[in-house]
Amino acid sequence: MKNLSVFKLEAIPKSSPIDLNVSALSEESGWSLSDRLRFWHTLNGKSPLPAIRLTIRKLELEEQALVLCHVEADGTLTILSNSKDCATRFFNSVFLDIPPSFPARRDWRLKGGWVNDESAVAFFAGTAAGALGWGPKVPQEIEDSMKEALRGIEKRNWKSCVVMCRRALQALMEVAYEKFFGVKPGKGLDLNGIIRSFEKLSPSPIPRHWLNIADAVRNIGNVRGAHPRPIPSYRFTKGDATLAYGNTSSFVSAYFEKIAP
Repeated sequence: MKNLSVFKLEAIPKSSPIDLNVSALSEESGWSLSDRLRFWHTLNGKSPLPAIRLTIRKLELEEQALVLCHVEADGTLTILSNSKDCATRFFNSVFLDIPPSFPARRDWRLKGGWVNDESAVAFFAGTAAGALGWGPKVPQEIEDSMKEALRGIEKRNWKSCVVMCRRALQALMEVAYEKFFGVKPGKGLDLNGIIRSFEKLSPSPIPRHWLNIADAVRNIGNVRGAHPRPIPSYRFTKGDATLAYGNTSSFVSAYFEKIAP
């Protein structure tokens, strides 16, 4: 740890509230399964992170960089990264020049530099390990399908989002089938058949409530382009797309983090 360092940007706002440009988080590189936006609330009067209220984690694989940002209760921002450019760009795009007040750098007290204290480096290294844990575990096909599904929501193409969610689910369940049954699913075994195969196991390696969620996405996704039996005279809505995306992304997270880590 002594020879390692991390770039640390501290920013203290001169006014309240702080506005965030949420769309900027996904504009450049999308929103991957490694990324996080979390609000830390109290439970029974206590908080897991007493001074922190909001954390953002953004992994930029193409630049081999990770940005970790946390916002304290008094508005103080701390951004850690292994890239000064990524940390600075993150702050500029997420916290500057956005409505309604369009804050500029002069509206913040800023201090930045490379630090090598063990606590900061260890905290960043642990976060990086958690983020990179997605990379080699989630097959590229699933990752790509989820990115396309998110683009469908951004472009208000609800049907495209649903189709890509079902495609991601199909790929995930095929991976799960091969892992737990020891063979790839045969050509005659469709997504419905794979789900039913897991339901017959006792106990099932995939909890029943996740199989029910998978089945729900399968039914939503029974449209032309993802499945041979389209739903007659049905126009997909934002509700369908967000439901499919939320369920699928949650299932992907649960599978690769808890069910088959």
